[in-house]
Amino acid sequence: MQTKTMAAAALMTAMLAGAAPAQLDLVWSDEFDGPTLDLSKWEPMIGNGCSYGVCDWGNNEWQYYTDRPENIAFSGGVMSIIARNEFFGGKQYTSARLRTLNKGDFLYGRIEARLQLPDAGGVWPAFWMLPTGSPYGGWAASGEIDIMESINTPSQVHGTLHYGNDWPNNVSTGGSTTMGGTDFGAGFHVYAIEWEADVIRWYIDDVLFSTKTSAQWFSNAPAASGNPRAPFDTPFHILLNVAVGGNWPGNPTPGDYPVQMNVDYVRVYSFSQAPFTGDDQPHPVPGLIETEDFDKGLAGEAYFDADGTNNGGQYRTTGVDIEVCDEGGFNIGWVEENEWLEYTIDVAETGTYRIDTRVASQTTGGTYRFEIDGSPVSGDIYAAPTGGWQNWATSPAEVDLTAGQHVLRWANRSSVGAGYNLNHFDFVLLGDDPCVADIDGNGSLNVDDVDAFVAAFIGGDLSVDLDGNGSLNVDDVDAFVSAFIAGCP
Repeated sequence: MQTKTMAAAALMTAMLAGAAPAQLDLVWSDEFDGPTLDLSKWEPMIGNGCSYGVCDWGNNEWQYYTDRPENIAFSGGVMSIIARNEFFGGKQYTSARLRTLNKGDFLYGRIEARLQLPDAGGVWPAFWMLPTGSPYGGWAASGEIDIMESINTPSQVHGTLHYGNDWPNNVSTGGSTTMGGTDFGAGFHVYAIEWEADVIRWYIDDVLFSTKTSAQWFSNAPAASGNPRAPFDTPFHILLNVAVGGNWPGNPTPGDYPVQMNVDYVRVYSFSQAPFTGDDQPHPVPGLIETEDFDKGLAGEAYFDADGTNNGGQYRTTGVDIEVCDEGGFNIGWVEENEWLEYTIDVAETGTYRIDTRVASQTTGGTYRFEIDGSPVSGDIYAAPTGGWQNWATSPAEVDLTAGQHVLRWANRSSVGAGYNLNHFDFVLLGDDPCVADIDGNGSLNVDDVDAFVAAFIGGDLSVDLDGNGSLNVDDVDAFVSAFIAGCP
């Protein structure tokens, strides 16, 4: 797939910023209906930070975090994190900090909480995320996602990304909003991000106030080399806390305390994989599936593209390469090693199906296979070179399918350097005695079928590989003649 140009990057940024995510499915939540903290979902972090390797929590903060009911309270389906002015554990204030590490770790989706924020000098409430595995190094080379932060008076909310290098060489980018003078301490509001592979959006009460794309973040870690989505392409966990004092809010005002952040709920949704069809229904089989109509969903869930950029710039705002096709419509192009696409299908009848795949390749050809619901249903299928990126030929394969809905995966099995394009998949149910000589598919045999066979044979089209040995030779001619003489059932 082609090198990303500045123009393509700008185009993708614009498209992604306005893209609507797929349907949402609730995958994790805490409604805080119980009398105490659910320890299957949350870990209270205790102390001044030194036991976690970040004394004073890395920001010269004034609080000591506890798991006491004085700092974590429940009433009427609401959890309150309470910051108090009291000497405890060598600190002048107490509060609480909770995380879902190894209890709720998430990659992509909508992460939201309904919160009422505190109002005090030096108070710093936060709803945020940290990487679970830190594959790109220490903070902030592996990233940080701040969904909501506020300092002191709750008149402004901030959403921020931290990334780049290990501290102190890290950088950040973000957005802030006052929502027209809203007092975020006067009542509850829903704070959320929608996190996709190449974009993160921030919302308050479903009003978008900030968008950042993968063109605006990076990680300089060696493990992130060549990966434009790093560091925000690995699982993160959720944190809730109320800090007091520190580098950002400044010194607290003792008389303002105690104050509390009230938490009605925290919910996590995944973006559903769903059919990409006009009626949002599975692709019918038998039938023809355009390769560009792969399922809705995120990268790594509904498709995998090596560089995450639509180099063709056509049809859909995903990272898959789609271009205009000479046969009409569009085709998938710039196929690279390990790429795959998925399609939700509805198989009408159990049986053996021939999948005729339209392939074009300049010089190398390529190898692929089909999988159903995660298991291979074909061997590796080789499509020969066709002499041009828009010189199309049919590559056939036979697979056994069972009736019902399934997820079909086309998986590239070619090595590095093997390139080809895909136009469509045509599923044909094979009967006990298929009429293989009906080349034009009109249900009868005539001179048109002879002409079609000769043209396909001369053109090297493996759809007329009637003996199924993967090549065209005199045996295929004999098989055609025999089938033609026998006639259709």
